[in-house]
This record gives sequence, structure tokens and C-alpha cells, in this order.
Amino acid sequence: MTQKLLQALSPLENEIINLLVKQNRYGAADIYSLLNKKKKVAPSSVSVILDRLYKKGLVSRETETARGGIRFKYRLETNKERYERTMIENTVNLFIKKFGTKAVAYFNESFDHLKKK
Repeated sequence: MTQKLLQALSPLENEIINLLVKQNRYGAADIYSLLNKKKKVAPSSVSVILDRLYKKGLVSRETETARGGIRFKYRLETNKERYERTMIENTVNLFIKKFGTKAVAYFNESFDHLKKK
């Protein structure tokens, strides 16, 4: 994983990524236990961060049947292109959601300007 990608993450996201580098697969409970040896972290925070990393394309997850239901096992995903695309999509969608047609008009103008260069 490149240093630029890691700089864009929160400290807790970085710690979780570092744990996933060391081991092939971890569940949220495993990561929670390992993190709590260093500092206090809420179990819900770990689950939220793992879901966020999954949506960013930095980790993959697979379901596993466990006592009481289904749980996720997470694995580090080192696909830089997928991460960058996800970040761009999320950013563009955020702008469109916040600014609506003004954002779309701006993007169109910017693309037209780039084509002329």
C-alpha cells in the first residue's frame, strides 16, 4: 500500500490496515481485541471503520456463519486503482448531492475546458 493512500486515512483506519497486513483474515471482534491492547476503542467504532474501509475498496470481506448468525471476515485489498476510483466516485457524488445541478454544470464546463487544451 502506498504512503499517499495511507496519509488519506484516519489514525484508526491506519492501525486497522496495519493489523490486516500482518494476518490474512480478521473478524471485527479479532481486530477489536488487538486494538484494545494498545488503547480503548469501542466495538462499534471498529465495525464502522471496517465498513468504511470496505466501501473505500481497501478491504474485502466475506461472510462466515457463526454462532448467533453471520459475521464478516476482512482481508486487505491492495488494489490502488479500485481505491482511487471509489474515492473519486464518493467525492463527485457528495458534490452533486450537496450542490445539485450547479456541480454538474461545473464538471461539464471543466471537461469542455480540458478538451480544448
